[in-house]
Parts: sequence; C-alpha cells; structure tokens
Amino acid sequence: MPDGLPEDLRPPFEYSMAFMEPGRVLEYGDSMLVYPLMSVTKLLSAMGVLVAVQRAMISLDDEVTIADGQRVVTLRHLLAHTSGLAFNEPVLEADIEEKRIYSNRGIEEASWAVEAATGFTFEDWVEATVLEPLGLIETHIDGSAAYAGAGSIRDLVALAREFQNPTLISPELAREATSVAFPGLKGVTPGYGGYSDNTWGLGFEIKGAKVRTWFPRAASASTFGHFGQSGSFLWVDPESGRSMAFLGTQPFGAWHRKNWQALGDHFLEMV
Repeated sequence: MPDGLPEDLRPPFEYSMAFMEPGRVLEYGDSMLVYPLMSVTKLLSAMGVLVAVQRAMISLDDEVTIADGQRVVTLRHLLAHTSGLAFNEPVLEADIEEKRIYSNRGIEEASWAVEAATGFTFEDWVEATVLEPLGLIETHIDGSAAYAGAGSIRDLVALAREFQNPTLISPELAREATSVAFPGLKGVTPGYGGYSDNTWGLGFEIKGAKVRTWFPRAASASTFGHFGQSGSFLWVDPESGRSMAFLGTQPFGAWHRKNWQALGDHFLEMV
C-alpha cells in the first residue's frame, strides 16, 4: 500500500494511529478524531497524581483508607495495583502486596485522595495540570479516573513526548513511576491472562519479560504504557526513544490480540 502499512495489518474498522521516533512521526487516519480511551485514561490519571506528588501536595507513601474503612494502604499501592482491591468494587480480594489485582477502583481511590489533597475535582486537576500544559486540546476525562477519558491520536503523540522527556514532573519521579513497583508479584492483565511476574509501575504497565502481551516483541523490557478495552493503546520505549499510539472504533477483541504486537513490530523493524 502507498502508506507502507501491510494489508494483513490494516484494521478492518475506522482507526487512527501514530508511530513516533526521534525526529519523525508517522500518522495514519484522522489524528484529530476523538475516540474513547477507556483504560488508556489511566495514563492521564497517573500523570495527574504524579504532578500532585511533584508539587508536594501529596506523597506516594501517604496513607489512604479503602474498602469502607477496612484497610489502610498507600497511594503507591493503589497506583501499582497491589492494594488488594477488587476490579471495580470496594471489596478486598487479597492482602497488601500479595498479588497484583488490576483494579479500576484502586485508580479511582487514588484520584479521590488527590481531590482531598488539592481541593480540586480530579477532572479539573488533570485539565489544569496535565492537559492544558501539554496542549491536549481534544482530550478530557468525564467521570471515572480509571476509564472515562476520550482523546485523539494527536494528543497521545504529545503525551508520548512528555513520557520520553518529562516536563511536568522530575526525571527522577518519572523513572520511579515507570519502573517496576513491588516486583515478583503474580497477577492477571485483562485480555491477556495471568503472569507469574506481572510487571507494573505506578499507573503504567511495564513489558518486562512478558511474551503473551500487546507490547511489541522488538520493544525493550523497559517499554511501558497502557491499553484500553475500547481498542486503544499507547506504549513508549525509553531505550529506543520510539513510541506508538492506536485508537479505533472496534472494542478490544480478537483482531487486537492477534495484530497489535505484530503492528508494533512492523514499525520497529521498518526504521
């Protein structure tokens, strides 16, 4: 095809995507079209929390009471999915740091802690401290900090640049957030199953040694990002300086599981 995308990797639905490397961005589809982000929202929310940490309005080790008062954990536990909270409910399913339970509720609890610390609604906080400074004009969160975002490829390109070269938080805090927190914990990533070591940072999934994953095979173990059930993803490889974003109209399913990894490898091997 004229745009260099192999026919067998071309999505059979409306989509927008971009591959980024130093000095070049390859875009496909309408880069300003807004799609639901679902769990890619967590990348924006993690940044909102980290900005509050950077400004010393809250600490990663501050205590947060969860599950209707049944447990006290830290903000770090919530972002790293190690608080023991269930997927969506204020229910405890494991001890602290026993295993990694992917939890929308945990991210929401973290956002409420930021609200209490800053006096802003979390949506307004992210708007003022993340979206506006980065010029993410098509992106917004309207509801849950875990999945209620919407945005464009153009904005995800800008977000990837921020992850590669942080301006909103210090490089040290950025490295901490995108390094494995509580290593060696088993857990399940929805859509891909269980891992004996389910590597996550603070709001960011980390490739690590995962093979059965959406991250490209050719990407480094340090690659981090998130995917969403709307059929969305953003990954960033800090070692190569490359990154990729994908949005589409078809919810995550068989096509995405089959092709996302190969799609990333296509671009990594092309350059």
